[in-house]
Amino acid sequence: MTKALVTCGAHPGVYFLEKWFPHLEFIYGDAVFINQISASQQLLLPQVSEWDYIHQLLNICLDNQINTVFAMSFAEQELLAEAVELFSEFQIKLNLPDLNSRKLLFNQPEILQKLNFNGMKTVLHQATNSFAEFSKSCLQLGYPTESIAVSSFQNPDLVWILDDQHKFNFFDGKPVILFTKAAKIFAAEELLLLRKFNSSTQKIVHAFFTDGNLESVWNAQSSEEIKQIGIILALNGLFEMEFQQEKFFNIKPFFVR
Repeated sequence: MTKALVTCGAHPGVYFLEKWFPHLEFIYGDAVFINQISASQQLLLPQVSEWDYIHQLLNICLDNQINTVFAMSFAEQELLAEAVELFSEFQIKLNLPDLNSRKLLFNQPEILQKLNFNGMKTVLHQATNSFAEFSKSCLQLGYPTESIAVSSFQNPDLVWILDDQHKFNFFDGKPVILFTKAAKIFAAEELLLLRKFNSSTQKIVHAFFTDGNLESVWNAQSSEEIKQIGIILALNGLFEMEFQQEKFFNIKPFFVR
């Protein structure tokens, strides 16, 4: 049986993998002892901040006959992206995007462009690089009648909702910001991505890919559509995708911390 190492084992959000992959033998790892599972089912891992983290993790995998690794923190995924080829030389699969894929995933406009070019439906969006364009794009997307999602090219995972009508700090799990405040904050950003946001039709999909091939999907309206996205973007690992009105809105690697 293939043995899989799952990091962040102390976090309860990683145990769903056993339902997704019943054919794998799971070992959980963390930098602290995991109280909720037996000692035989866990491994003590180095801190991500340690300078030789990659080689320590590789040695742990080799010593324990680990065949595949699910890195479940953002910091681990970022660091291990450069080690995908190294681990593969020892027949160990890192289930995460490599360096080239991560560059694409942090360029949401390019993702939207690639998907559009290949016939996939995406939400209305605008890219801007000045305050004047920011204001103009908001109006073109329907502001103030419509809610607008704003994210920086440098941090596309953080999505703010531009909405003057809702008097709450969060709207469907995303931070809300007033237009006047947004203008001050985002004026300093070189590039922004603005998208029309419709919470009533929002849908979150989780999917797992191996070299662009869809292996497993949860809550998908169309597995064929998810399959095509994986092929177009050459996805590898666990991902969270967001759709609105059955149109692609956002994608990010899945992590629990």
